[in-house]
Amino acid sequence: MHTTRRRGWALATAAAMTFSLVAAPAHAQENATTTVAEQPAAERSSGDSLKERFNRSRSSTSSHPVAAWPAVLLAGLMGGAFGSMLFGFDKEGSSSSVSSRKIAPSPDAPVGELRKVEQVSETMWKVTVYSPSMSKEIVNDVISPAGGPDNTTPRPAYYILGGAGGTPFTQYEGIPEFFEGKNVNVVSPYGMRGSMATDWREPHPEAGEFKWVTYLSRELPPVIDEVFHGTGRDAIAGSSAHGASALLIATLSDRFVATGTYSSCPSTSGLIGKSFAQLGVRFYKGDPAKMWGGTFDPAWDANSPVSNFEGLSGKKIFVTASRGIHSEFDKGMSDSPDFLLVPDEQLAYVCSHHFMARADKRGVDYDWYELYEGTHNLGTFQRELPLTWKTVGPALGVE
Repeated sequence: MHTTRRRGWALATAAAMTFSLVAAPAHAQENATTTVAEQPAAERSSGDSLKERFNRSRSSTSSHPVAAWPAVLLAGLMGGAFGSMLFGFDKEGSSSSVSSRKIAPSPDAPVGELRKVEQVSETMWKVTVYSPSMSKEIVNDVISPAGGPDNTTPRPAYYILGGAGGTPFTQYEGIPEFFEGKNVNVVSPYGMRGSMATDWREPHPEAGEFKWVTYLSRELPPVIDEVFHGTGRDAIAGSSAHGASALLIATLSDRFVATGTYSSCPSTSGLIGKSFAQLGVRFYKGDPAKMWGGTFDPAWDANSPVSNFEGLSGKKIFVTASRGIHSEFDKGMSDSPDFLLVPDEQLAYVCSHHFMARADKRGVDYDWYELYEGTHNLGTFQRELPLTWKTVGPALGVE
């Protein structure tokens, strides 16, 4: 009964955002597809509060399509009780029952075993690693400077997780080209479809064991360091459904000096944050209870980024999303239904504002990159990557 009600909250929010686009006047929809109104790198300046950002956004709504208004107006409410109800809040001094549910792989857990390295192109390799925690081999894309394993120049790694459909971020058009000439290893694994990129308590009925937090924090990085001459100074980020997990993984190891999200909801708590994560699991025929337990299990709060700012403090953090209206740069997504591309992006936009509001209250710094236009699709992710490199590149010492 409670699960059905929470699913209703998430669906109602998505429906409202979708309706805002459908019901928008014809001239507004025309502007949405032809006007490129973009703030290329809207980094938060010192003292720039959520309220100040909201006031700027509200004052500019008249110059933007009606379809963007729901996201902009809801984003302005994320700093108070309403935002906490929808997406949770940092429970300082939380009970041991909550903190004990946080995923925490053993520091003594065995590292992965290298099985195969296959060169695909001058700068792309497929690396097969056996995961002890999942008892199977995982294939990983690795973009590396020319020479790959034979290039002994030390370099950091940037782990980027693709979305819920399981396509590695490195397979998106234009991504390998962006990293050409950069002294960094870029790593993205296959096999994450429907996993939320996290550790599950019980196996998935079709995919088997999911232990992605363990794999990405303990098993894979030492292998990448050894084969591709890593420095152990890395970054990790996630797109779409996997942004929250990337932030959580960053809290588990000092090797991750930077982290962030690409058009993601950085929360798995609250009415909408939890429901949205659960729907993502169900969409791929999974049972959320097998992941983190029932709806009221403390694990949903314990593993939410908005409950883990202590572990993010001192790291370079970026957050990026679009207001979710159509753009001339939009491109289709083979693993995401078209009717979800607007509400998914607008939800990511609103949820990201809640994360930033909580970060402000905890004194945790971050960089905010906002696109005025773009739905939840490859074209948006492609535009976000070079913006966020302004945070990740300097953190890794890479130009």
